Amino acid sequence: MHEAGLARAAVTTIIEASAGAPVRTVVLAAADGVDIASAAAAWRAAAAGTCLETTDVAWQRVLDRLRCFSCGHEYDGTRLDPCTACGGNGLVVAPADELAVVSWTT
Repeated sequence: MHEAGLARAAVTTIIEASAGAPVRTVVLAAADGVDIASAAAAWRAAAAGTCLETTDVAWQRVLDRLRCFSCGHEYDGTRLDPCTACGGNGLVVAPADELAVVSWTT
């Protein structure tokens, strides 16, 4: 379960950035291949006993950036989403980060 490693890395990053001060809220963005329920459980386990233990966590989905083979249009979506301009097939040109910290407040 790679979600555990992603969650541990996010917890460590925020603890270091906040210098251990209690954190009230965190917004995390997960890519399409990340199971949010598993990531949330892993977050709770990694945050237990830290300044993030009582943090309110909000989860968002983040999409890849694709470019259409047919018309060249760039659009946000998952790997198999058709082009929003012409319906053609697209190629991922900028994959979304698997798990990213969008924001946090102390």
